[in-house]
Amino acid sequence: MSTFKTKVVGLSFHDISSPVVESDYVILRADPTNEFDSNAICVLTGNQQIVGFVANSSKTLSDNNIANGNLSATELKEVLSFENREYYAKAINVHSSCIYLEINPENWSYINKPNLEFVRASELVETEVVEVPAHKVDIIEPIKVDTSLVAEIAELKLMVAELLAEVKALKTAIDEGDNSPSTPSSDRVMYSFVGLSHFEGQNYLDGQLTIVEEPIFEGAKGTAVYLKSEDYRIGVSPSAKKKQYCEDHNIPYCENKSLKGKVFGGDIKIEEMVPDEYIVVSV
Repeated sequence: MSTFKTKVVGLSFHDISSPVVESDYVILRADPTNEFDSNAICVLTGNQQIVGFVANSSKTLSDNNIANGNLSATELKEVLSFENREYYAKAINVHSSCIYLEINPENWSYINKPNLEFVRASELVETEVVEVPAHKVDIIEPIKVDTSLVAEIAELKLMVAELLAEVKALKTAIDEGDNSPSTPSSDRVMYSFVGLSHFEGQNYLDGQLTIVEEPIFEGAKGTAVYLKSEDYRIGVSPSAKKKQYCEDHNIPYCENKSLKGKVFGGDIKIEEMVPDEYIVVSV
């Protein structure tokens, strides 16, 4: 599949903790509520810090830029679907005033996990009785199977995740001699992790739990602190922007920088979990 090129401008208007360098990956996300340009595409670091915006006018995208194959934000929206999607782009040329990016259309992820309508497998199969000689039995053949079976699988995985969370919570209660699994012993520290809908780990909670700092995605310069089950990410430590979210949901908030560089493992217990939302653990 062919790649696309574009240009990022407005760097001087945004302060980021770690400047983008060549070969870094950044995130492209549509910004339809932008007061200056409804076709604006925001460019962010892996830590969700704004780098700038995709050039979208003759003042920011010169004839020479266009001749070199750089697309404007409006043109990118014509060739890429930004509906509930964000794209990862590689910095191929970095200057103090602008950055040139290369975008592989296959490198994207959902911003919010799409809602899947639950459909039973039996409702997706139509049957037909085939006429055969009397000495043979009727043959019933399925003639239609819809790919929406994925929806039922997703629903079952969610049910399994909830059951596993309950089992771990009960084990915690037994270990601590407390009938309330959401109340850890006084010598344990509580941490919350959010964004469960973006990761597979909530479906694999039976593995060894660890808390580790890792690059946000392969090749990214920025890192984040993740709760993992074996090799699966379950959730991410909330950023400063998520502090209010934690307060609204009455879950603990801990600054990322206090966890970075540390590794927890071996005795991590699940205290509370809301599938596709957040999980609280004690260490």
